[in-house]
Amino acid sequence: MALNSTERRLTLHTDLARDTLLVLCAGELSSDQIRSMKSLSAEDWSWIERRAQTYRLLPKLGSIFASHDDWPVPKPLRESSGVALRQSAFRSLVMQQALIEIGELFDSHRISYCALKGASLSLEFYAEPALRPMRDLDIMVAPDQAEKAYQHLLEAGYKKLPGRGGYGMEYAHHLPPLANANGVLLELHHRIAPREWSGSLPLGQRLLLNARLIEFQGHLVRMAHPTDTFLHLVVHASFQHLFDNGPCLLSDLSELEKSGLVDHTAARTFANKHDLMPSLELILAMRIRYGKGGAKSVETQSRVPETMLNQAAKLMTQDPDKHWQRFWLRKRRSMAKRIFEGVARALRPTEKDLAKTAQRDVKGVEAWRYYPAWLFKRTSVYLGAEFQTGLDSEAASDAELERWLGRPN
Repeated sequence: MALNSTERRLTLHTDLARDTLLVLCAGELSSDQIRSMKSLSAEDWSWIERRAQTYRLLPKLGSIFASHDDWPVPKPLRESSGVALRQSAFRSLVMQQALIEIGELFDSHRISYCALKGASLSLEFYAEPALRPMRDLDIMVAPDQAEKAYQHLLEAGYKKLPGRGGYGMEYAHHLPPLANANGVLLELHHRIAPREWSGSLPLGQRLLLNARLIEFQGHLVRMAHPTDTFLHLVVHASFQHLFDNGPCLLSDLSELEKSGLVDHTAARTFANKHDLMPSLELILAMRIRYGKGGAKSVETQSRVPETMLNQAAKLMTQDPDKHWQRFWLRKRRSMAKRIFEGVARALRPTEKDLAKTAQRDVKGVEAWRYYPAWLFKRTSVYLGAEFQTGLDSEAASDAELERWLGRPN
């Protein structure tokens, strides 16, 4: 169906708002891009603010806007992003203290570890740690030391989150999340997700083997090597997620590239061996499109279809409230299959499902008290997916991107 003039204008402005946010994440704006900001409507700026808040980008925007008083940014966004930057600075100090204590705990018990992604990036490569808020701390340990390390954390005062335990090494890529008395969340990784990917254990081994001791606040903390962090970012965005973890990826890559420490030859060698090249090339092409750094290779650009770039950009900035509905439609393209699997799933909740609904550990008959609430939530997701206008079409494009990347099932 053809779009009328009003719908076309709204679509264009939505694209402009999305591209403005992605460019702000990836690097400096050109003079043309700054001028184009004047075309953004109040609704566009509101959309940018909502997405920035959802994906933890407000502190970075606050820092950027503070240096550019002449940019046509609405006053409310300038103020909210400035407040977010100050709040992030305080929270970052709490996270940093927890990381130091974890490092000392593991060193005292001779447990080899390294800090992954957010901790390494924010503390080493961003101008201020507050510019890259951390939702939690991700720590890598060897599989044969994971349970021992987890027990030491429990003895040190960390506690399991209510309703989030009940599994061990056999599930996922990390043990059940923990939290300390200050509310710092911790995920103890024993492999890099997904488990089905051939590079999961090898990348975990690389991260531990190549970790560097970095002096921080008078303490030595083991941080992942920039090349391995680069590979981890690629895997995390494309295999663990489908670019639906937000535009922070572009910001992380931008800051990481500035260091000059990423060995792209080594990264490509690893990617070739473990079927990661389409993902790596797509991400580099995203850096070229939205940023000023990265490997600006015409060859790389030509190997990545424009449709794949566009879909990744849409996924990066999608409405998070529709994430599970979109995921459901992507994984089950047949409506008949969705109905059959949905009914079957509704009749077979796991204790983990019911414990998460209860937000505490429950078992047996007690767990089934939470079945109606769990079923209502699941049904809302399933039915909502079927009746969201345009969502099935987007999910079909998501599935095509998934196939192009060669993601492990």
